[in-house]
Amino acid sequence: MRIEMRIAQEQIYSTGTIYQASSDHVSTPRKRNLGGAIVLAAIEDYRSMNEQAHKDAEQFLYPKTPERQEHYDWAVALAEGVNPAWLRDALDRFKAKWDWQRLERRALRAWRA
Repeated sequence: MRIEMRIAQEQIYSTGTIYQASSDHVSTPRKRNLGGAIVLAAIEDYRSMNEQAHKDAEQFLYPKTPERQEHYDWAVALAEGVNPAWLRDALDRFKAKWDWQRLERRALRAWRA
């Protein structure tokens, strides 16, 4: 797993630790939430070498139509504990880096072939 994905997974729980105390004071792991899982899967797809998965993820993570923005907003609303403004800022900051990494991997793949 790449560093950015580990960061994203850790920051999904930025409101606290991944453990929460239960009523009997025994720590139990928090369950992942649907919105966080959708966003993490989209990030993974965006960074993948699969062109169709990349394009679909790009349309989701960087929406350009009201309908796609509504879908993105819905998923982010399901991501418990994630600040939507923070997420948008993080996605925008990492986009160029992820694009560059994909370009490098494609060039390396072409060079090897």
